[in-house]
Amino acid sequence: MRMGYGALYTCILVILMYGVHISVLQDPCHDRNVVELNDMAKRSPSYAMDSTPLCDRYITETWYTATDHVMTTSPPSLTYCGTLYPVWLNDVGPLPSNGLTKTLTACQVGFSDQCARSYDIKVKNCSSFLIYELKPLDACNSAYCFELPDVCINETVTSVRVSFHNVTWKTEAHPNIAGMIRHDPSINLLCSFNPSADDTLLYHIDWYVDNDIVIQGQTVDKNSLHDAILSAEDMLEAGKKMNSWIHCVVGIKKSRQKLPCASKSSKLFFAGLEILNQTLTIKRKGQESLMIRPTIPFASETLEINQNQQDPSNLDIQLSFPGSTCEGRAKTCTVSINSYKHEDRHMYENSGNWKKIYKLELFNTDDENYYIQNNKLVLRLETNSPPGEGAKIFADTIFADVHINVVEDQEAWKGKRCSSYADPHQSTFDGLAYECQSSGCIIGWTYVFYRNENHLQEIQVRHGSCWGSPRCVCAVAARAGQDVFTIDACNEVPYFNFPICNENSLKVIKESDKTYKIIFPTGTFAKIMLHYHGFWLINLEVYPTVADVSRTSGLCGFLDNDKTNDFKRRDGTQDSIHSMPPDPFSLSWRLPIGSMEDLLSYSQSVYDQLTPLSSYFHKLCTCDEEQLRCSYKQYNQCKTKDRGKEYQCVLHSSSRRKRNSLHLTHIAEIHRASSDLSRIKRQIYNSIEAFNICNEAFQQSSYYATCIQVVPNFSNETLVNCISDIVMTGDHNLTQLHLETALGQCQVYILLNSTLQSEHPDVTTLIMDLCPNNCSNRGSCSKGNCTCDSGYGGSDCSFDVTSPPTITRLLGNGVCDKSTEICDDITLYGQYFVENMGTTCYVTRNELKESQSDTEISTSSYTVKLEERTLSEGYVNLRYGTDKSWITTFHFNMSNDDMRFSELYTVYVYQSKCQTFNNNSGEISFTLQSGYCYIDGKCFTSGASKNNDSCLQCKPNFNAFNWTDCSEEDTSSAMTKSSSLVSSTTSFLQPSSTTPKSLLTTTISTELDGVTRFSENPSTANDSLTMLHIGLITGIILVATLICVIVVYNIKTKLTIRKNDQLSILKNLDVKLGHPNKNATNATGKSNDLFHFDTPGDKFSRPPSSSSLAERALGPTNDFSKVFPPQSHRSPSTVKPIHVWDAN
Repeated sequence: MRMGYGALYTCILVILMYGVHISVLQDPCHDRNVVELNDMAKRSPSYAMDSTPLCDRYITETWYTATDHVMTTSPPSLTYCGTLYPVWLNDVGPLPSNGLTKTLTACQVGFSDQCARSYDIKVKNCSSFLIYELKPLDACNSAYCFELPDVCINETVTSVRVSFHNVTWKTEAHPNIAGMIRHDPSINLLCSFNPSADDTLLYHIDWYVDNDIVIQGQTVDKNSLHDAILSAEDMLEAGKKMNSWIHCVVGIKKSRQKLPCASKSSKLFFAGLEILNQTLTIKRKGQESLMIRPTIPFASETLEINQNQQDPSNLDIQLSFPGSTCEGRAKTCTVSINSYKHEDRHMYENSGNWKKIYKLELFNTDDENYYIQNNKLVLRLETNSPPGEGAKIFADTIFADVHINVVEDQEAWKGKRCSSYADPHQSTFDGLAYECQSSGCIIGWTYVFYRNENHLQEIQVRHGSCWGSPRCVCAVAARAGQDVFTIDACNEVPYFNFPICNENSLKVIKESDKTYKIIFPTGTFAKIMLHYHGFWLINLEVYPTVADVSRTSGLCGFLDNDKTNDFKRRDGTQDSIHSMPPDPFSLSWRLPIGSMEDLLSYSQSVYDQLTPLSSYFHKLCTCDEEQLRCSYKQYNQCKTKDRGKEYQCVLHSSSRRKRNSLHLTHIAEIHRASSDLSRIKRQIYNSIEAFNICNEAFQQSSYYATCIQVVPNFSNETLVNCISDIVMTGDHNLTQLHLETALGQCQVYILLNSTLQSEHPDVTTLIMDLCPNNCSNRGSCSKGNCTCDSGYGGSDCSFDVTSPPTITRLLGNGVCDKSTEICDDITLYGQYFVENMGTTCYVTRNELKESQSDTEISTSSYTVKLEERTLSEGYVNLRYGTDKSWITTFHFNMSNDDMRFSELYTVYVYQSKCQTFNNNSGEISFTLQSGYCYIDGKCFTSGASKNNDSCLQCKPNFNAFNWTDCSEEDTSSAMTKSSSLVSSTTSFLQPSSTTPKSLLTTTISTELDGVTRFSENPSTANDSLTMLHIGLITGIILVATLICVIVVYNIKTKLTIRKNDQLSILKNLDVKLGHPNKNATNATGKSNDLFHFDTPGDKFSRPPSSSSLAERALGPTNDFSKVFPPQSHRSPSTVKPIHVWDAN
């Protein structure tokens, strides 16, 4: 009996000890009972949200440890801690004593409240560190904030630049040839900068190649600055080669695990072989040199046998024919760049040994028997494949096309010009002057001004009323193939646009705010000069090339150096040149209303049916007799310094340009709906009085007299036009317009005449350094550029710039899709965007990161100058953070004096390939489309593999924000996560006023007005139970059942079930942002709200892009053209339109 009791007591003691052991194992301070919290560097209050924000919505509710970090106890700024809404520890008070647990309140920072939401979390003191029982947050745009005890470094470095550093060598035995040694080189670039005076600081460096990040987080100190390098191996690993644009970004930090608060970027460095003359002009049967200069040295492997080093391979630049081998004859026409042996590696230290100009000689071999149909040639070059790993960055590199223009020796086109001035005085290429007034140039109709059908290029014009009955050109359209550029000033404000841009063949140079030069593929160019006289009018000049001889038609006549045949109608009949005005001739080049040729109708169907340049054969270059030759002969197997700045044809994708042109359709309606200007009584001058007025003004200009005396082909044509216009209008101010026109003609003739430039360099400098409109007497002139007086701007100082431009709309209504375009700037439309306007934009960037378990929003601000493209178009540069983001939002306003600010504008940047932009009456959300993953800032279709690794795949049903390892995928979890991504539910609960706050847990709900609400429910948790009590209870249960093994098995089973239940509580991804207050703007250009919409029509949803629809079947969506209807153009009441009438 005693033995029975003893055995019973022993069993009870063993059970009690086992229970205590279980209690110890469940202690969260034990290593195996806590989870290490990730992304600690980004959770710092000084870390602004980057392109991949943290999201703690999907973390598991358990105990977490944050090594060497503590939870932030003061409210961070919005968009810091690597997320949009950081969560911090509020009302901490004394921390729990050693071994004890305390329940504290964590607050989520909002836009107007430092504790917009609250969470109850437990904190336990584990003697030497703290652990936290964290809960999943309610939205995927917030995360817990932790920090180190040290402070953030706000200092930045200076003089950041990228340059060639050195060549390093790797020496090893040849893997295939016994006794041979291989010396393989590697090119290194250095990111240099001026370090801080504090020697204890570290430097964080990120490397970018063609705007793709290649190295992130490179860390050096003051003694290892030479280690801040980008090697050829780094570039190859990132899939990059030479001829890339490279820059580095440098920031200062205190420790390796920290990230810098502020960074500084270098300028772009072109690493490769630079073509110095991208466009060449070759005379028929002449020759020219294509010049190439390396910016980094070429180095190839050196092979060594018996201590004898062989000559390394050269880098050959050879003619390239994409898609054709051309029978290999191009291989002999090369330029070779040599490499130094390993034993001569010191030669790379002196850039003079390798940074030299290499020439590729081009010869034209046309003979007299071949009829030249076009002079547009394209030369394509590529490199060979030199051996060795280090030389791979130079291998098989294709250069940008080199454009070659072959000059014909014919004289008929030299010194010729077709023009239309003022009201309008017109002249053909061969110099036949005539008038085109109300009976010939009818308002509201489009005319063919210049056409060269052989080269698919033309210019069309429209006329408006000016000074009453006279007619002036008010709109111009230039076309080459499937590219069209228009300037339309018929409706109050000049509008500039590429309504179609498929071939990027037109080059548009903005020489000044009101002067544009359009260069056609043949070299023919047009000058468009806008003038304002209470209305806008256009002076137009067209300068031909040899490609136009005997090929022109339209109002410019037939170019063949014979005036008598210039009045050739469209049907081929000829009018007498003595029949003035030649109205039948002019009317024959009028296009019917609704014509499919009318480029100024702004009809997409007209643009879509244009014949592309590729429809006729482009002559390219080939090799013959060991020389590279460019010829007009058909080759069956192969395809082969402007003043101002270029107005780019392909600023955005072609799809965006189509959206851009949608709002232009109303312009054609206005052209015909407007009425005539009311007549204003003016002073009347006779011919003698008009002559005296014009002659006096012209004679006072010494520049005009110089042009008359020295410049060939320059005449007094503009003086005659001046007299005629003053007689007709009575406006003596027109003398300045015609004098400015005359001096502009003189400049062009000087530019086209290289002999004159060499014989009269003083005259060339004098005339070419003239400023537009003499700076309107509101500034000083220096070498052709105006420095305007205070309050005035523009290239000629004629604009009042005391206030920012008036903005009428944003391109795409402020929504930019990175799936179809770069989104590196946002285009603004309005009036007026001019040079020297001095407008500063204050930009705030919000970058939201989404992932399966982290949300983080980074907010940062910067200032940038508003840049002009045309009078009606400007742009603001959009700067992004260093990491990839889920959604990026920019908010900006503008000021010219830091006192008066424009309204706030908003830009959203997303990727329609896998994201859907939702706008439900101003409530914005972005959702991930079914069947896609969003990983590291990129969209992947379901089943896509990472780097050809078939076991790391996109599995959106399992994890839509990270690669899924096929060996770890759990089918049951996948089904749960898939369902959680389908929908989310918001609750609307109100707390009881009698419930003690200490016993409440918070439920977050969002009301229909977009305001976040909170509700509290009684808590059923009993926080007084300790681990010892749990162990005793377990012991009693074990004693009662006496089946220890079964109890342990049941405990493990319950824990497994609990874990699976936790994993099933995953909610769908749904980023929702509220409607802003449009008037919440302060002097720094920041707003308290995120978004606004200018019209109720903006409040619609934007469907996925056409590219994503093509990849998978989706349900019907809204018509894209109805998403954001265009806003009406606003203009000052003082601006008067050129009115036009219905052609009927």
